Amino acid sequence: MKFERESSRAGVLVVQADWHAAVHGLGLLAPGGLERWLASAPSGGSGRTATALVSVPGAGPRVVVRRLRHGGLLAPFFGDRYASAGRVLRELDVTARLRAVGAPVPEPVLALARRRGLAYSLALATVYEEGAVDALAFLASEPEDERIERAAAAVGGALRRFHDAGGRHPDLHVKNLLLRETRAGAEAIVIDLDRGRLGAAPPPRARAAELGRLWRSLVKRGVGERVGERGAAAFLAAYCAGDRALRDALVRRFPAELQKTRLHALFYR
Repeated sequence: MKFERESSRAGVLVVQADWHAAVHGLGLLAPGGLERWLASAPSGGSGRTATALVSVPGAGPRVVVRRLRHGGLLAPFFGDRYASAGRVLRELDVTARLRAVGAPVPEPVLALARRRGLAYSLALATVYEEGAVDALAFLASEPEDERIERAAAAVGGALRRFHDAGGRHPDLHVKNLLLRETRAGAEAIVIDLDRGRLGAAPPPRARAAELGRLWRSLVKRGVGERVGERGAAAFLAAYCAGDRALRDALVRRFPAELQKTRLHALFYR
């Protein structure tokens, strides 16, 4: 996957080569260029930062554009202002490299960093996954147990491939997983790799920490019981894929992760 870079006083735009001609005509580095592109877009979802689902004239698939925004304690002070373009360019690079080795992540289209005085505003676009919904929306639709078990297995298999490819997700939660049901079963996609990393496959302790974070997000959102024991068992079986040593290592870590869940639950509303 090749990318082309445009730089000017207005900022930096990095675009996948196959999309460059179509994206160039949008004038995203010009004043108001991004806003004009997004002006008529319906909502593509929400989270810390809302996303927009838009078309690129002259290109085929629709794309999801996410504008990066600080979370946690930094949010009130910095909002969507960043000191450099580095964060969104790293996310583009990690997403592209993970996809290149077969990890279940979306196809990256572009990264944009526009100057705002001494700071930058950042945005990332990926190809829209037609027919997919985030895992929270799936569970909120109250699917029957069989569908939940298929979805849980799909998520387990996807996260195993993601981790085996060397992916690390610092904010793995239920809304950062997309699910698409098919006649053959279900498939899952890992999204929002802001601050994500790519390196050696993580050890069991690091894997358990990310899976524990995912479980806490289910509990926090009130859908943990909906997954149930059978859904959790389907997830673990697909994630371990017959690797007994990995399963045993994860199971040894689960009591510590469950203790974290109980502590965090004290602060859930």
